[in-house]
Amino acid sequence: MKRSKRFGVEHPVIAAIRGEDGIDRLDESLVTHCFLLCGDINTLPGLVQRVRAKGKRVFLHLDLAKGFGNDRAALAYIKRELEPDGVVSTRTHLLKNAREEGLTAVQRLFIPDSMSVETGRHLLKQSKADAVEVMPGVVPAWVYQTLRRDIQIPIVAGGLLHQPDDVRRALEAGADAVSVSNQALWNQDF
Repeated sequence: MKRSKRFGVEHPVIAAIRGEDGIDRLDESLVTHCFLLCGDINTLPGLVQRVRAKGKRVFLHLDLAKGFGNDRAALAYIKRELEPDGVVSTRTHLLKNAREEGLTAVQRLFIPDSMSVETGRHLLKQSKADAVEVMPGVVPAWVYQTLRRDIQIPIVAGGLLHQPDDVRRALEAGADAVSVSNQALWNQDF
C-alpha cells in the first residue's frame, strides 16, 4: 500500500473529529493526522492546542469552522493565531490563498457522477492543493486512477467508510489514506 511522504501519513487513517469527545480519544489512537470538523472562532484555538498537545497534526476544515470570513485575512489570522498544520475546504480560492499563506491545503471534492471527476481535475489544477479528499470514499477505482493521472498529490478517501472492509477497498482502489469519524477504525491495521 502506498504511503505519502509529502503529506506525512504514516498510519493510513485520518481522524475526522466532529466534537470534543473525538479529541479525548486521540490519546489511545494510532492516527497521526486529524481533520477538525467542528468549532468556531472562540473555541478553535483551544481545540487545535488540545490536538497538537497529543502529538497529532491538525487540519482545520474551513467550510465547517464558524465565525471566519472567506478571505485572505481570515487565513492569515488562522495561520498566525491557531497555527494548524493545514486546512481543508471545497473552495478553490481559499485553498490557493492558504498555500500562499504557507498552510498545507487539502481540496475536498464531492464526486456524485463522472462529470464531477472532470470538474474536480480542473479545480485541483487551479487550487494547486497539497492533497485531495474524495467524497464519498466508496467511489470506483477508476475515479482515483483518473485523478492520479493528472496530479501527483496524496488522495484521501472520505465519507461513507463505516466498516474495515470499506477502508480496505478505498486503499486498494488507490487512496493513500482515509478520513473517518468512526473511532473504531482509528486503530485498525490496514
